[in-house]
Amino acid sequence: MTRSFHHRTTVGAVCGILLFLLLALYAFWIKNAVVGLIMAFLLIILVEHTLHSEYIITDGKLIINNGKLSRAKSIDVNEIHDCKPMTSVFGLVHYLLLTYGASNRVVSVQPQNEAAFVATLQKEMRNTIRKDLQETLQNYSVEEKELGKEAYDAE
Repeated sequence: MTRSFHHRTTVGAVCGILLFLLLALYAFWIKNAVVGLIMAFLLIILVEHTLHSEYIITDGKLIINNGKLSRAKSIDVNEIHDCKPMTSVFGLVHYLLLTYGASNRVVSVQPQNEAAFVATLQKEMRNTIRKDLQETLQNYSVEEKELGKEAYDAE
């Protein structure tokens, strides 16, 4: 099952977009085209990141797509150790901090519907563990049958 969750637009992101917009307009107003173009470029990157970020949970993987201008990050669901809700900036920004991998790397995600995101992530973890267990049992039973045939043939 594939589920996708969109990135939550925060007050800080909107303020950042407005700040870069005003700086770009002011730079063009005072006829400083170089600074205006740099601010416009940063504005495009910020808007694109804010609007097109999404989180996709599918086939035992969490894919973090931070927009069209950046590469997607793929994390195995089995590698995720911890998921903590965090707040910062006087409680204005709320996000989930995921700890994953052997070296305890961290990544923050801001899905619009956090409860559904966590529930889907837990369900995918259970399904992946169940699939791994079934594969292990099937491999074990195949090996056991082969060993039984060899023992029968030896007699």
